[in-house]
Amino acid sequence: MQTTGLVVSVIALLVSGVAVRYTTRIDKRDVFLKLHETLISPELQRGRRVLFDLYRRQGVVEDLSQEDYELANRALAALDVAAYYCEKKYVSEQDFLDLWAPALGRLKYAAAPFIEHRDRMFPGFPVWPHYRRLASQAESRLTSSGVAASVLSDRNL
Repeated sequence: MQTTGLVVSVIALLVSGVAVRYTTRIDKRDVFLKLHETLISPELQRGRRVLFDLYRRQGVVEDLSQEDYELANRALAALDVAAYYCEKKYVSEQDFLDLWAPALGRLKYAAAPFIEHRDRMFPGFPVWPHYRRLASQAESRLTSSGVAASVLSDRNL
């Protein structure tokens, strides 16, 4: 009789473990999809476009309109949160980079003037550290797969 109770308890424990693992996997997938949907929102796309346009024309951050400045700032802040989610393993960094490495690799260069501007505003406290790490990871991943660094930094793309 005791053996039966023990067997039932072990089976219940195993079923619980499988259920927790499955639920965690589904939750991570849902977070990943929500994060992706957020990053492809028109507002964040416009913010990234502001950064690419600024880089392409070799403009100055101070010449951006208030609206464009806020769009660019929000786009980078959202990517910093995405990178933080990767670091904390709320989402798979591998999966995230499968989708976002090309954009992050190019944005690393396009956003540099804006990031430098923000760093000057807060000396000694680099802004968006999670984004910076992930953008470097994206660049490394792309260059190791044969994408030339000059392609990523090309102002005409």
